[in-house]
Amino acid sequence: MIVEVVVFILILGFLIFIHEFFHFLAAKRANIKVEEFGFGLPPRIFGKKIGETIYSINLLPFGGFVRLYGEDRYQEVEKKRSFVFQRPLVKSKILLAGVTANFLLAVVIFYIVLAVNQFETYLPSLFGQKFLFGEENQYITIGYVAEGSPAQKAGLKVYDLIISANNQKFGSLEEFIEFINQNKGQKVILEVRNLREENQRRVEIIPRENPPEGQGPLGIQIAPVAHLQYQSLSQKIFSGFLHSLNLLDYSFRVFGRLIKLSFEEETIQPVAEAVSGPVGIFFLVETTLKEGIIALLSLVGLLSLSLGVINILPIPGTDGGRLIFVLYEALFRKPVPEKIERNFNLAGYIFLILLLLLITFKDIKQFF
Repeated sequence: MIVEVVVFILILGFLIFIHEFFHFLAAKRANIKVEEFGFGLPPRIFGKKIGETIYSINLLPFGGFVRLYGEDRYQEVEKKRSFVFQRPLVKSKILLAGVTANFLLAVVIFYIVLAVNQFETYLPSLFGQKFLFGEENQYITIGYVAEGSPAQKAGLKVYDLIISANNQKFGSLEEFIEFINQNKGQKVILEVRNLREENQRRVEIIPRENPPEGQGPLGIQIAPVAHLQYQSLSQKIFSGFLHSLNLLDYSFRVFGRLIKLSFEEETIQPVAEAVSGPVGIFFLVETTLKEGIIALLSLVGLLSLSLGVINILPIPGTDGGRLIFVLYEALFRKPVPEKIERNFNLAGYIFLILLLLLITFKDIKQFF
């Protein structure tokens, strides 16, 4: 457990550091004074001033910040080196620097992961959504094998891909389930390949005619999975970017379907189950650690993309929320009134803290 906790803190700390460090570099490049570069959220544990900047370590490790000179417009500041008096373009570059860092980090990580895996990967396939780039094939994967079931007796394992049954391939879970139901009590030959052991084999199995409740004829839990390959030279050269864009586009479309499902079922549960906070991320790290360094790298890349997306959303208190005010200033040639901006950001911080607490409570209930 200690190793998992350390790795979890290192991953989150690294992602936040990269995000804030690019804010820091962008501000320095624009000759804006950086008053504090903090890792974690206050209260402060340790701080040391080097030059004009305080470098601090704070109590809460799930965050970080760069405090810029003149960030609060109600302060009396020197115009030349303050953030608030910069042109909208300069402000936008500084605000977008952290998101850019998270995206570029994900791109680099995915280049490494894909190169090690011969530019192919397996990803969950939800709601029949397709990926924008690369060559895609659909398979069915086994996520659970029931004790004493025909699947266990036949030697089927978790992470087995079902390629075909009696030489027939399937485009969906429903097609496979229908095939098995039609062949209850009859011998079926499955062609399977295990994702962890990299071996392909043929398995003989007889689906039960009267299975125990909740198990099904084979006694397995199955899910759709997409086999994604970047085959051409151009796809390999740009694979890090293409894979990042694939994951972003896919995540937005799946999340949109979950929102639609929540409205249809009149419950927040579909969306809530898809969202995780620090506790949920910890359990993801713990599980992924068992699968090896490449799987862990993939998770770090995905988390980096997620952090970038969350920060660019137009939510009060995020980079995206602050960018709204910069765009307003660029369009109307005047800043938003100080009181409105201050109250907007304060409400945003309170909202984010309450949301984090709510998600954490949900994760604790779900995982414990």
